[in-house]
Amino acid sequence: MKTKVDKNYAATTVFVVAVILAMTILSCKHLFTAPVQWLVMANADTNQIYFEKPLEADGVFSVSYIHSVNKTNVEEYYRLENGQLYLFKARYRSFGAGVATELAPGQTLRYEDGYMVIENMHYELPSLVYKVGTVSDMLIHIGQQTWHMKELAPSLTSVRFTVQLK
Repeated sequence: MKTKVDKNYAATTVFVVAVILAMTILSCKHLFTAPVQWLVMANADTNQIYFEKPLEADGVFSVSYIHSVNKTNVEEYYRLENGQLYLFKARYRSFGAGVATELAPGQTLRYEDGYMVIENMHYELPSLVYKVGTVSDMLIHIGQQTWHMKELAPSLTSVRFTVQLK
């Protein structure tokens, strides 16, 4: 009889431990998944958040706008590396103030559908700030999705972009 009680006790103990372990794993599943990178656009002065969306797995986003001087489209591509934002690619139709006119060592230039594309850039950006335009519509791109900055933040507002892990 003593053996039967010991077997029931052991089976109950194993069951209870298994249930507790399963509940612990389910409640802590975030510990086993990689954090997601979120792009956050906030007021550069007040830190009021205007926009936050998860990035795709590659952590890439871009900002495009019409150049104020040559009136052609410019798109700048960014990603987070080791907690720091980097400009890694630029795409534009013609030269103008503020766009690259020379390649740095290791950078490449190719032509694509009437655009000049500079790749292999690696410019560290301690701060990424844009001013929301009144005439030119600046766009935020993540994957295939696009948002109009002037619909997210007041015109002439300086906005700071950061990437946060959530």
